[in-house]
Amino acid sequence: RATVSLGQCESRGVMIPLPSKSSVAAAAVLVGNAAVCSGFAAPPLPMSTTRLGASAARQTASRPLRMVATPPIQPPGGSIEDPSVWEGTQNIDRELLVRIDDTWYDLSRWRAAHPAGTHWIDMFQNRDATEVMYGFHSTKGMDMMKRLPKAKREPEGVPPVSQATRNFRKWRQELVDAGWFEREWDKELFNVGSWAAAFTLGVCLSQFTSSLAMQFAAVTVLGIANTIAGWLSHDYTHGRGKFCEIMRPFGSFCGGMSPTWWSDKHNTHHALTNEVGIDEDIATDPALFLWAPDPKNDSPARKWQGYFWPIPMSFLFVLWRFDSLSVAIKRKLWPEVFGCLCHYAFVLSFVPPLTFLGALFVSGFMTAVITTVTHQGEELFFDKSPDFVEAQYMSTRDAACTNPFSEWLWGGMQYQLEHHLFPTMPRYKYPALMAEVEKFGAENGLDYRISDEWELLKMNIDIYKHVATLPAAPGAKASRPDTGKEDLGSLLQKKIVDN
Repeated sequence: RATVSLGQCESRGVMIPLPSKSSVAAAAVLVGNAAVCSGFAAPPLPMSTTRLGASAARQTASRPLRMVATPPIQPPGGSIEDPSVWEGTQNIDRELLVRIDDTWYDLSRWRAAHPAGTHWIDMFQNRDATEVMYGFHSTKGMDMMKRLPKAKREPEGVPPVSQATRNFRKWRQELVDAGWFEREWDKELFNVGSWAAAFTLGVCLSQFTSSLAMQFAAVTVLGIANTIAGWLSHDYTHGRGKFCEIMRPFGSFCGGMSPTWWSDKHNTHHALTNEVGIDEDIATDPALFLWAPDPKNDSPARKWQGYFWPIPMSFLFVLWRFDSLSVAIKRKLWPEVFGCLCHYAFVLSFVPPLTFLGALFVSGFMTAVITTVTHQGEELFFDKSPDFVEAQYMSTRDAACTNPFSEWLWGGMQYQLEHHLFPTMPRYKYPALMAEVEKFGAENGLDYRISDEWELLKMNIDIYKHVATLPAAPGAKASRPDTGKEDLGSLLQKKIVDN
């Protein structure tokens, strides 16, 4: 709503006014608190990010996003103080239209000011982002949305909001009004206390350095503690309110990972679950393939993946910790870097390095199994996924834990569908919500899916074995776009392509 001034630029014969420095500042004020409200600040992806189409065989060629950017244009009479602020605001090929609560907004000029990165806006071009907005933003953040620029037209070919989605929005508000999103301090204390007890026991066991049996016990217990720390970090990153804001550094100090890095990676998974090329949780190649890849992305080891799958899964936390710290340093997230360094300094002061490394491998295996089995066996979307509610029911399966220890170890991830529908709800509310989620699905023609933990594991192993037998599929969609990201998975994939 800031006044536009200070020059114009020409784009395809249309004169588009450039914002003044004061209007850029106004935009910053407009969204200044959104980073705190949303709980994440994602790095912007390159403007060359593409959206990819699909075929009936779940393979496809690419089609580009309708957005290009040119280098900043110097306004008359002065230079731009911060060129990055202007990135993406010139030479707009078309409007960037996003629907929120039945209202279309044109975010082509505002996208660069989004505190969580431009790619979040680009991903929802000509799409409905209502559920994602409510899932990742506080009430204060949603109030800021009212000041976004409204579109002058609606895009063509976008389906209307389904009745199931409208029913979901009404249901969600009823749950908010009924207090389902409020935290219970006795349960919060149990969650933190059980982690602290497991971690303390693991450290104590690791002190018996002369006993190999005790070191193996320490590896197991510390591995479990690390997995529980991961679930707590996950809770505090998703959660809203003062308590979660205070506890968010738990991820770096006690989990050894950057909360900001995790937020960006994980929230993308939540927003567009199982959408190939976007959801990194299904981008497990070149170690494990979930569909027959293009020959250029294939690996000779694929035919054996049904047998060696535990090995790459065990590397999960080692890779995550490396990527996390690298991103935190690169982006100069010094408080998070400090938290991670304090974590390593404390742990390695008491735990032998090999014992700690072994614990990370044990934790990586447990966490990878838990986080993958509830999605990988469900629908994969090689084109745009359907509306949010339908997509979550199609791509997510609950797990029925068979004993109290598994119930605790899974850390709420067994209620995967409940969590995806209501990511800011405290996890201990999910057991009581399961029946309501199943009922809502039945009433709206949506399939609620649940299997016990061992059946889920077998289903996923069978997928690995089946894909291992498939021939490479020329033109198959890649699991991740060519974004230039420097995580280890992307670097390994690039190395295979280059070779």
